[in-house]
Amino acid sequence: MNTSPRTMHIVLNGVTEDSRVLKCAWSLANAGWDVLVCGSRPDHHDDQLKIGYATIRRVYLKVVINHKRFAFILRALRFYKRKFQAKLLPAVPPAIPNLLRAKTTLKPIALAFKPDVIHAHDYTALPIAGALVEYLVTQGHTAQLIYDAHEYVPGVSHLTSPLKNVYTREEKRYSAISATVLSVSEGMSDLLIPQLGLTKRPELIANDPLFEGQQPSSRNIRNDCNIANTTPLLVYSGAVAPQRGLATVLEALKQLPDVHLALIANPKNQTVLDLQSAYSQLKDRFHVLPYVPNSELVSYLSNGDVGLIPIHHKLNHEISLITKFGEYMQARLPIVVSDVRTMAAEVKRLGNGEVFIAEDAADFVIAVKKVLADKDKYQSVYTEEVLIERSWELQAENLVKIYNRIADAQPNSRKHLPFTIITEPAPQ
Repeated sequence: MNTSPRTMHIVLNGVTEDSRVLKCAWSLANAGWDVLVCGSRPDHHDDQLKIGYATIRRVYLKVVINHKRFAFILRALRFYKRKFQAKLLPAVPPAIPNLLRAKTTLKPIALAFKPDVIHAHDYTALPIAGALVEYLVTQGHTAQLIYDAHEYVPGVSHLTSPLKNVYTREEKRYSAISATVLSVSEGMSDLLIPQLGLTKRPELIANDPLFEGQQPSSRNIRNDCNIANTTPLLVYSGAVAPQRGLATVLEALKQLPDVHLALIANPKNQTVLDLQSAYSQLKDRFHVLPYVPNSELVSYLSNGDVGLIPIHHKLNHEISLITKFGEYMQARLPIVVSDVRTMAAEVKRLGNGEVFIAEDAADFVIAVKKVLADKDKYQSVYTEEVLIERSWELQAENLVKIYNRIADAQPNSRKHLPFTIITEPAPQ
């Protein structure tokens, strides 16, 4: 029985804004695992962070370009390169972005760390994690592979068809040798089974928010918006892109003259800047606020009136309860959601909000007015029992059981540290 198990997590982002990766690392480390998260550096210098007992190293996994115009040109060149390959060189499959660079960077780290489990977060990390598992075998060390499927590849709109095919090929290859495949929802699992040819159902680890691990926010959303407690406030937190539906909300805001919108997002995001420009007449009621620490987000949101999920009909939007759904629930906010399948059904089942027709501003106005007219009715469904069922702590219990089973491990759990990211000196 392994009493000192180790796990290495791989993700191709900066980690600090990826709540699922952070929560996995924090919970496993609290449960006695030695956790190393390898993410991509946000600039040209490696750095090291801590979340509880877990270590986060951000290294050279992908090219990071900060200059906006240069980044735009490179993205355009990549796009046209893929179009060219798809049309004129259909027999030549495109290369997986960042694969060689990431393998080169992570091999020495993996060999020094010698993990018992390598956890691939999403389809972009799976080929890298799988290659590391294979490499470690040649060095006399065996590690189990976990594939954590965050998205359904055929539904990822920004991927070209040839690149989708390549990622799907790698998914099938490495899910076949994985100790287990994790899924974020039952709807996702239903799609993954035939897509990957799985012989057993993926194990469900929903991306629910912290319950006991929440911390009071040092900021107040109403103070940040400079509005009174009685002013109706709609809130949206998280990633912003055209398909997220914020344009529908802003169109509707023209018909809701006393209502304000707080958008908690990256203020430099191009879609955010475009929305601010297009709806400049609403600048007194459209508030763009920077991110708050994930552990404080529920507290920060709780001073709003309605949580918004106005997303468009896309395949990956239909099949899961996205992270902000649970965060709004923990903040005890009524939810107004577009009629995407899974979340609309859950709102109707719980009675914690209203559903509107996606991209229909007039129908959105009707839904918001219903909620604001009787907010207490929608909030009354948030009993402690309901909120615990939608908590990360419940998901973490299952995650730890899966890990201990796979690694034949029985680590000694630790006193839980706060869910707080701490900067450390980079390793030499």
